[in-house]
Amino acid sequence: MKLLSLTCKFMVKKVYLYIGFLFLSINIYNGNLYSLFSYIKQRQNINTISQERLNICNRLQNNILNYIYNFNSKISVSVLNKDGEFIVDINSKIPRIPASNQKILSSAFALDNLGPDYTLDTSLKELYDGGFYIEASGDPDFNKSHLDELIIVLNILNNNNNSNKLPILIQNINKKNWWPSSWSYPDRKEEYGAPITKYSIASNASINALNNPIDNYIYELEMALKRQNSSHKYFIKAVDEKYPIKIVSTIKVINSAALYILLNLVNSESHNYTAEVIFRHALNNWSHDAPNIKYIRWLKDQNFNTENFIFADASGLSRENRVTTYGLSQFMRRMKLNRFSEYYFSSFSILGVRGSLAKVIAPGNLKGRVLAKSGRLNNVRSVSGIILGENKIFSIIVNNMENSTPHIMNILSIIDN
Repeated sequence: MKLLSLTCKFMVKKVYLYIGFLFLSINIYNGNLYSLFSYIKQRQNINTISQERLNICNRLQNNILNYIYNFNSKISVSVLNKDGEFIVDINSKIPRIPASNQKILSSAFALDNLGPDYTLDTSLKELYDGGFYIEASGDPDFNKSHLDELIIVLNILNNNNNSNKLPILIQNINKKNWWPSSWSYPDRKEEYGAPITKYSIASNASINALNNPIDNYIYELEMALKRQNSSHKYFIKAVDEKYPIKIVSTIKVINSAALYILLNLVNSESHNYTAEVIFRHALNNWSHDAPNIKYIRWLKDQNFNTENFIFADASGLSRENRVTTYGLSQFMRRMKLNRFSEYYFSSFSILGVRGSLAKVIAPGNLKGRVLAKSGRLNNVRSVSGIILGENKIFSIIVNNMENSTPHIMNILSIIDN
């Protein structure tokens, strides 16, 4: 009996051990350890969240309506209180061009799917045939010094004194996949419309990279070889995506900043390139196809109204995007329930203090109290976020109107007062 009891105890411990390993394997997602319980709780809270309803504050709504009398048809305004009640609802279900307010959705998708500690890795790998391969991932901060770092490590580990040069492979991605198809050609010639490729040097923002990021990458890699006195050892070979690459080992990995840091670049600084890159990592797809089924399903799972939404890109540079202030307000309310909500909202600009809203002339009582994402295109302005201390979520979008930022600030002041 004693032996049987000991055997049972051993089996129980073994079962618990297996269960522990099972939960650990479930919780390790993209290299990030997070709580399975918190994810289940998040899903439950979002699925059972009370649906928003109208409880208009007539005095507030009328004050705003009086202010926007001359441009009412060009603006949408939504304000949600802490109870999920729309206290202001003006043209809220009219789909409008959101500009960079599109990042409110796409950055949340990337964060929820990848986790805050995810990194964009650039790897130098040894190939079966004796050559090498640089596997890039679009790290927005990857620069010339990182190329030097790769070549230095390569020289240390590979003392090639043969007369034959060894190839360093990179993948030459088709030019058609450098930009989302809906980006205008004038935008593609500007830094904010830099080509979205895995092989980037400083976010492809240089003149040469704007014209051809792959040629620019090859040039900078050749310059790195010269700086490290290695041009006689190696040559650069661009291959297409179908070229067979047999990897033996990884020699060196250069990590980007963690995703929660990159989110500040996306939402606070409104960096289009980074927004598009992390979105593609979350999709595990670099085709630039839009809309994407995985993204649409994820948005549907957030249990908010996406009626008349159009998703043409991740950054908001496309003029084909459409959202409503009603839907954006709902979405941000649900993101408060996300397990990564603190990372998410802390990546927004702070009115009059940080990011794209730092230099905006803000009413004195609102400076430092508005956490928001701003958006700007020709004749398009959008600001959506939270008024701190009041638990108010707001979304304001203006289309077909010049110099509307002061009007948005005045509307926020009216809401706050």
